[in-house]
Amino acid sequence: MKRPSLQVASPAGWSIHTVALMCLLYAHAAQGADDQFFTVGIYIGPPKTNDTVTYPFLKGCGYNYLEFCETGFAKRPDTLPTYYAEMNAAIERSHREGFKVWILLLAGMRQWNGPATNGSAGTFSALDQEALSERLQFIEKAVKGLPAADGFEFFAGDPGGDREGRSTVQDCMNFARSVHAIVQRAAPRSGFAVNLWAVAEWAGFPSPFTLEFWRKQVQLSRAVAEEKAMLGPDCGVVFSMDNYYRSLALACYADAAAIPELFPSATDVAALRRKGVNHVLGWPYFLVDEVDDGFIKPNNVASHGQAQAETRYIRRIIDKGREIGLDGLVANSAYITSEALNIYAFGRMCHTPKVSPEAALDEWAGIIADDSTKADLGRVLRFMENHSSWENSLPAAYRLPALPCEQIKNATNAVERLGQVKPRTHPPIPLLETPATYLTRLRRRLDNIAAGKIGGVNPVVRSAR
Repeated sequence: MKRPSLQVASPAGWSIHTVALMCLLYAHAAQGADDQFFTVGIYIGPPKTNDTVTYPFLKGCGYNYLEFCETGFAKRPDTLPTYYAEMNAAIERSHREGFKVWILLLAGMRQWNGPATNGSAGTFSALDQEALSERLQFIEKAVKGLPAADGFEFFAGDPGGDREGRSTVQDCMNFARSVHAIVQRAAPRSGFAVNLWAVAEWAGFPSPFTLEFWRKQVQLSRAVAEEKAMLGPDCGVVFSMDNYYRSLALACYADAAAIPELFPSATDVAALRRKGVNHVLGWPYFLVDEVDDGFIKPNNVASHGQAQAETRYIRRIIDKGREIGLDGLVANSAYITSEALNIYAFGRMCHTPKVSPEAALDEWAGIIADDSTKADLGRVLRFMENHSSWENSLPAAYRLPALPCEQIKNATNAVERLGQVKPRTHPPIPLLETPATYLTRLRRRLDNIAAGKIGGVNPVVRSAR
C-alpha cells in the first residue's frame, strides 16, 4: 500500500517566511517517513460552512483523516433529508481540503420520532427484533444519504450495547454483519470497520467503574478479532487500546492490585494481517482532550477553556501503536480550540517518531511566541504538562517522569515567566485563535494549577469495585 504524501497547504496571503517554516516542519516529518502511520486521524464535529480555520490548522498539524458521528437517530425522520444533504456537503468539502472521512454509526440508538425536531429515544437491545429491524432501516437511509463517505464504522457501545444485560458478543457481531451488509449493498465503494469502543456493554453491561468491565473489554475485543467470518479484507477493526493509556481503566486495575493485559499486541495485529485485514486503527479517546471519568470536578466533563499539554502520554501511545503494527491512530477533540497544543503534538508525533515531548512543546512555543521569548514559553509549557489533569488522574505507578523544569518551581514562577512572553504576530501555521488569545487561555490553566484544580483519581472506582 502506498503511503499518502505529505502536502503543505499554502493559502493565499501566506508570506514566503511562513511557507518556508511550513516546509521545514514537513521536512522533519519526512525524516521518519518509513515509520509514519498511513492514517493520522481525528474525531471531530463537521466544521461549519463558515469555518475557515479548522481545516488549515489540522492540515498544518499533519492530519489526513477525519471521523464524523452520524446523529440522524436524534432527528425527527422528516428532517433527515436535509440533515444528510448538509453532512454529505461537509464530507465533500473535507475531501476538497485533502482529508478522507469515515462516519461513525451509533447502531444501538433508537430513532427519535418527535414531536420536537431533535431529541433522544435512548438505546435498545438487539434481541428486540422489531427495534432492530427499524434501526437497520434508518442506518440504510444514513448510508444512502452520505454517498461521499470513504467508510463507515459500526460503533459497539457507549452509547449502545444492551442495558438489559442479555445480549452476547455474538449478538453484537451479528448486528455488525447486518450493518456491513447494508454498506456493501448501498455504498459498495466505501470501507467498513467495527469500532470496539465499550464492546464490554454487550455481555452483562458491567459498570466502567469496575475491573470487570475492563477485563471484559479485552475478552470481547479478542472474540471479535478472532472471529473467522468477521474481520477481513473488506472489514477492518478499530481498537480502543484502553489498557495502554486510559486513566479510568488503569485506576480500576491499580485499585485491585491487578496487572492490565495490553491488548491488542503485535501478535494480535499480525494475526489480523494474515487474515487480510488492511484497516487496523487505534482509538485512544479522551487523551488529547483530558476528559475521562477519572477526573474530579471541575475537570470531569470539559476543559473549561484551559490550555492543555499531555505530550509525554501522546508520545507513549503513538509509540505503542507503531510498535504493535497499527495502520494509524485517531485522536478526538470535543473542545478543539482549548486542545490545540495536544492536537498539534498528536499529528506531529504520528508522522515523526523522533519528535520528543520537549521538542513538540518547543515547536509549539515557537508557533505562539516570538523568537526572543519562545524559550520562556517552552519552560512554562513544561511546567503545565507536569501538572496536567491527565497526569493527576493516573495511578502513580502509571505516571511518566516529569519533564525537566528547574527554572520554574511553582505556578507563581510560571505566571511570572508567562508575563514575559510576547505573542507572535505571524504564526508559521494556521491557528484556531491568535497567539495572544492562546496565552490568555494558558494563564487560566496556570491559575487552576495554583488553586489545585488539576483533577485526580476518581473515588468512585474504589467504592464500585
